[in-house]
Amino acid sequence: MAIRILQTSDLHIGKRLYEKELAEDQQLFFEWLTNIIESEKIDSLIIPGDIFDVANPSSESRKMYYELLVRLSRLKCKVIIAGGNHDSPSMLEAPGELLRELDIHVTGGLPDDPGEMLTLVKEADGYPGLVIASVPFIRDADLRRHAPEESYEDRLESIRAGIIRIYSDIAVRCEKLYPGIPAIAMGHFYVLGGTLSESERDIQVGNLAAIEAGKLPSYFSHYALGHLHNPQSPDGARKIHYSGSPVKLSFSERDNTNRVLIYTLEKGKTTVTSVPVPPARNLIKLTGTVSAIKEELNRLTPGNRLLTTLIELDATEENEDPAKRSELETLVNEFSMETMEIIKSRIRFLNKTSGTADIYDAGTSIEELEPSEVFERKMENDNLDENTVIMLKEAFAELLEEVWQKQNE
Repeated sequence: MAIRILQTSDLHIGKRLYEKELAEDQQLFFEWLTNIIESEKIDSLIIPGDIFDVANPSSESRKMYYELLVRLSRLKCKVIIAGGNHDSPSMLEAPGELLRELDIHVTGGLPDDPGEMLTLVKEADGYPGLVIASVPFIRDADLRRHAPEESYEDRLESIRAGIIRIYSDIAVRCEKLYPGIPAIAMGHFYVLGGTLSESERDIQVGNLAAIEAGKLPSYFSHYALGHLHNPQSPDGARKIHYSGSPVKLSFSERDNTNRVLIYTLEKGKTTVTSVPVPPARNLIKLTGTVSAIKEELNRLTPGNRLLTTLIELDATEENEDPAKRSELETLVNEFSMETMEIIKSRIRFLNKTSGTADIYDAGTSIEELEPSEVFERKMENDNLDENTVIMLKEAFAELLEEVWQKQNE
């Protein structure tokens, strides 16, 4: 008998696009998700990481999450969740005993026993059919402490080797506990060749510790991964599958075809099917001079989605001109079109001489930038030599990782 597994990832509950909340987008996706789980007779839902957008989500975000889990439990669908780099392991695992009673299995952080990450999915007749290895985001602290004299490249290689070693250990344990039963591994990491978008937070020292697909243990028939928001298979759709985020989380993802993946295991063979998620809203980004953007705005027609179309304006002018800044502000203030909203505008002057106070584009506040963006803009402004930039980036990445780990404790 067939077993059907549905993969989605990177829900980022609580996410804001600039100051615009995306709760409506996520609620519409959850409604669609529960409907398709029921209509497609899905046996298990797997979510490899980034359930929430921040380690300490709001009460509204937690409510949305638990309401989804209740709806899924009523469908008799086994739910398997692994924590991502945005998630707090302790927060995800806190209600673990209660969730297991609802057939919901959560691995927030890496446990001491690899066997705790293995969940058996049974066929309709009760026989074992498939094993899911639910591996959470692997933090530097899960691997080993790095020697003070260790070079940057050596550290990256030790991180790669550590991640591969953990998956190899889980493969050995899986084969020992469930011999002859097919297995799929979940994970939250960056595979070499993957395409990033603006809304992903760097992991494992700025995403430089990318894993080569061919070095992962061949025991698992497929790797259902999270972290990359663009739907993709870096190995050419053979074994490595990023379902991508189910809703658009940044303007760089505006052209994505959001999807979920369905794995069907029947007669020892697994097929993977991509199912598009109906878009709830459009994202539009207009670039060019202020005059060009004005023309583009005048040509826009009202959207036909369920939710308001969101617009970002990114103007560029050759020479600094306060009149152009004022003209852009007027465009934004006077824009009025049903079902459309400008949520961000900025203007840059190419020939402006920057000082320390001019790190940020006009119209961009520091609150809208990731810490790594602020740091990189500061370095660009200081005109540092290449070796110094590499050294500072390494040090900053280590400090940032320590901060995130403390937030997630």
